[in-house]
Amino acid sequence: MLPLFGKVALLLMCCMLVGGVGTYVGRGIRTLGAFIGLSILFIGGAIGVFLAASAHPAIGISLLMAWTFVSGLLLGPAIAMYVERLGWQTVCLAYVGTGGVMAVCGAIGALSGINFSFLGGILFLALFGLVIFGVIGIFVRMSRQVNIVHSLIGMVVFAGYFIFDFWRLSVSENSWEAAIRLTMSLYLDFINFLLYLLQFLAETQKSSAAMIWFS
Repeated sequence: MLPLFGKVALLLMCCMLVGGVGTYVGRGIRTLGAFIGLSILFIGGAIGVFLAASAHPAIGISLLMAWTFVSGLLLGPAIAMYVERLGWQTVCLAYVGTGGVMAVCGAIGALSGINFSFLGGILFLALFGLVIFGVIGIFVRMSRQVNIVHSLIGMVVFAGYFIFDFWRLSVSENSWEAAIRLTMSLYLDFINFLLYLLQFLAETQKSSAAMIWFS
């Protein structure tokens, strides 16, 4: 019988591939209507995957892959923007760097023997704060320094989620239901950390360009 870690690793690898295809296909999406529609599908799909995981593994995995593709479509325009601003080499390095952080934090969460259950409430409150800040940022223009701090906090929060979710992986029962739900959580951790890292790189690049301009 495949261990839980093996199930999650297999599903997560498939999610990364499917999400990558979705990101490539969605790179040209520009209309507000498409973005709203995909956002609704993304939120509804996340709920559907969570519920389907307990119904039947095949249904849960199928919905997980479909949801991952939709997430890739949503991610496509943002990644295309960062490729234009930073270059594809930097974006690829950001993907690799995110994978490295995930591996290190995952080892801490799964292998350290520490009970990280206390992180759940702290991270939820921090995530709520990030969401509120993001909503405010839609209506209020933030300074470059504030955006840099915001991206750093975001990376810290989702590094914490890497630790917390890998700890949950180490103590969860070996079932496809648990594997599907943990995979969805880890995939979201990866994507969010990546976006905050790219935001940080973009904002610090602006700062460097401004310093060169005024020097």
